[in-house]
Amino acid sequence: MIKFFRRIRYDLVGGNKAGKYLKYAAGEIILVVIGILIALQINNWNDIRKNQRKEKTILSAIHNEFTINKTQLDSVAFYHKLALKGCDNLISMFPIDIEKNNLDTIAKHLENITQSWTFNPSQSSIVGLINSSSIDIIRNDELRKLLMSWQDLLLDYQEDELISRTVIYTNFDELMIGKLDFNFNFKDHRYDLSILESLELEYLLYLRRGTLENILNDGQYETLEFCLDRIIELTKPDKQK
Repeated sequence: MIKFFRRIRYDLVGGNKAGKYLKYAAGEIILVVIGILIALQINNWNDIRKNQRKEKTILSAIHNEFTINKTQLDSVAFYHKLALKGCDNLISMFPIDIEKNNLDTIAKHLENITQSWTFNPSQSSIVGLINSSSIDIIRNDELRKLLMSWQDLLLDYQEDELISRTVIYTNFDELMIGKLDFNFNFKDHRYDLSILESLELEYLLYLRRGTLENILNDGQYETLEFCLDRIIELTKPDKQK
C-alpha cells in the first residue's frame, strides 16, 4: 500500500503536475490526521470500558461491605435503645427501695444499661478507593459525595458512642467497685445493695441516659443511617450501568 502511494507521488512529480501533487500531499496529511484521531478515539473508548469495568468491581465491593455494615449498625442501635429503655425504667423507680422493688428486674435493667456496644464498620473498599485517588471513577455524583462524606459522618457518630462508653467504664466502675460487679447477682452476700438507693447511681443513670440520647436522637445516627442506606441503594447491581 505504501509503495502504491509512492508510485502515484512519483508519477505526479515526474509529469510536472505540482498542483495535483500538492493536493495529493494535503489529502495524505488529512488521512494521517484522521487516522491519528481514530486511533485516539479507539484508545479513549478502551479507557472508558476499562474504567467502567473497574467501577463495577468497586461498586460491588462497596455494596457487599455496606450491606454487612448495615446489619451491624441495626444490631448496635438495638442495644443502644435497649440500654436507653433500661435507664428510663430504673429512673421511673426512683427513689429505689431495695425492700420493695424487684431486685431481679433491677438487675436486668442494669445489665442492659452497662453493656457497651459500638459501631465499627468495615471500610476497606472506601479507604482503598480514596487512598488510590480513584474516587473520580464513580460517575454517580450523589454516590461520590456520599462516599467522600462517609468517614467524617462515622467519626462524628463514634465520638458520641465513645462518650457513652466512657460513662460505663469510668463512672460506673468507680461507683461499683467493691460494692457490685457486672454480673449483678444480687444474691451474692458480698454485695452492698445500698448503692441501688444512692443518689450517685441516680446521677449516673441520668448521665448514661443523656449520652444514649445523643447517640440516637441528636441527628448523627439518622444521618449516618441515611448515608449508609443510600450507598447500598446506589451500588445495587441493577444500578450499575
